[in-house]
This record gives sequence, structure tokens and C-alpha cells, in this order.
Amino acid sequence: MMRTTSLLRTVRTGAAARLRGMSVEVLRMRTMGGACADSSWFSTSSRQRLPSDDHGGKPNTGQHRTVYDDFFNILESTSPNTTISISSTSPTSLTLADGLVLSEPIVILNNQVFLWDHPCLNQDRAVPSGIGWEAWLDQPIQPGKKLQVSQKIKEVFAIFQIVDQRPEILLFGTGKRVLPPPAPIRQYINELGIQLDVQSTHDAASTFNMLSEEGRKVAAVLIPAEPTETKRYTPQQLQRLLSGQ
Repeated sequence: MMRTTSLLRTVRTGAAARLRGMSVEVLRMRTMGGACADSSWFSTSSRQRLPSDDHGGKPNTGQHRTVYDDFFNILESTSPNTTISISSTSPTSLTLADGLVLSEPIVILNNQVFLWDHPCLNQDRAVPSGIGWEAWLDQPIQPGKKLQVSQKIKEVFAIFQIVDQRPEILLFGTGKRVLPPPAPIRQYINELGIQLDVQSTHDAASTFNMLSEEGRKVAAVLIPAEPTETKRYTPQQLQRLLSGQ
């Protein structure tokens, strides 16, 4: 029993001495290493936080999204082909975003602009009953007689019948004020699967820009508020005019 107790005391004494020796050795190494050694002793990671000007706290190196990337134009079109827009209107002309000034009625359809040679429209006396729209209807206007979709109406809006991709909405700018068209015109446009919205030319141009930015399938027919007199030339006449003949 005494031998066992003595043996345990010897083992404990030796273990304590070894622990004291290890503690002294560790203390000596930390003292000799100086500040750098002390810093590395407590270091848990070699990563360093990159400086950032971003209030979101993310490194502004271009490799990560920042809080500013979360802002975007909700009206921006997702279609890269939608580029036609009207920058301004005047009583006699329309100015496109690319600077082109047009003093004639136009059709904007599928990102293309067409000059539109429409029948005469009396903006001062045009009413839904057909008065002022006689050249468009090509039929007698009689009280109590229902107007029909005539061949003339189909010819005036033929571009919307032959086009492959028809718009969802057609904005009809009727000049300086809203001139609701006769029922046969609206009927024919609706038969083509197109919704007709009649506005003044200025408002129709603004609405067209907004719907285009939203990516809607929209077309516009725009008539200047004050039509100007135009002169037509055949290709041969234009060539002679340009050559000074």
C-alpha cells in the first residue's frame, strides 16, 4: 500500500515538473518573439477586410454587387429594338428622338416610321356622326342611316391589315384636339384585333413614348395640329430637281 502511494506521488511530481517546464518554454518563446510573435499567436485568420466606399459594407472592387445595383429603371424596355420615340411636337411638325423633323402625318409601326397620305380631315368640324370625315368614309352621310365599313376605310388603314405583327394598341393622334372617328373606322380597327385609342397628337405622342418604354406592342398614327401644304414628286421629277434641270 505504501509502495503504491509512493509511486503515485512520484508520477504526479514528474508530470507537474514537465508541465512547469512547458509553461516556462512557452513564456520564453512569446517573450523572445516580441510584438509580432504575440500578434501571430492570437491570429485566427490571414484575411484582411478591403476598404470600401460603399455604404452597404461590400468591397467596391467591381467584383461584387453593391447597394446601388438594386436601383433600375422600371419603365426601361426589355426589347433592344424599341428605339423610335418622339422628342417634341409643334403645331406643324413632329420631331423624333434622332433629330428628324417631320411635317407630315406619320405612322409608327414595328419600330419603323412611314409617311401617311391620309384623306382630308376637317379638324374644325369633324364629329363622330361622319361630318368632316366624308373623304375617309366615301359614302353618303344621311340622318338615321348606319354607316358601313367601306373599301376606302380599308385602304386608309391597309398597313395594319398586311403587317405580320399587329400592335395591341393603336394611338390615333387627330391634331390639336380629340376627334372621335365615326363608328366604321373604330369597327374596322377592332376587327383587326387592335384596340383604338384616340387622343390629341401631343398626348398621343407622349402616350406612345410611355407605352414603348414599358415594352408594349403599340403603334401610332399622328396628324400634325396644323397641316401644311405639301408637294409630291415622282422619282424622275426629284432627280431633275436635284440636278438643277
